[in-house]
Amino acid sequence: MIRPLRPSVLLFACLMSLAGGVLALDAEAVDDGEGSDSLRAQATAIRKAAEREFKHTEAACYDRFRVNACLDDAREARTVQLQAARKLEARANRIDRGERIKAMEARLKEAEERRARPMPVPLLPAPAKP
Repeated sequence: MIRPLRPSVLLFACLMSLAGGVLALDAEAVDDGEGSDSLRAQATAIRKAAEREFKHTEAACYDRFRVNACLDDAREARTVQLQAARKLEARANRIDRGERIKAMEARLKEAEERRARPMPVPLLPAPAKP
């Protein structure tokens, strides 16, 4: 006799496939050169969706016989989604850090150029003798 899959296992499989899609989007973001703001927006959307799905699944788990197993599956699925969001946020942080470093290097180069230029010395008239 073939046992049907538990709904929590099916939910977990669906969430894993969703997380795979998020990771694929993450890889495309690097190729497209998206800014850190859009990556952060994607991460926020993923976090909100993960929390929304977890609350819905958590409420549904209490109607089942194996509540703890269902809750564990829901937590694991949420963790997978949150890890994908953290990866997006880490990439956004690296982009921001790179931009800050480039700006700092430009300021340093400008300061070095200013120091390399000779400073004109103002000629003051000789003081008048009384």
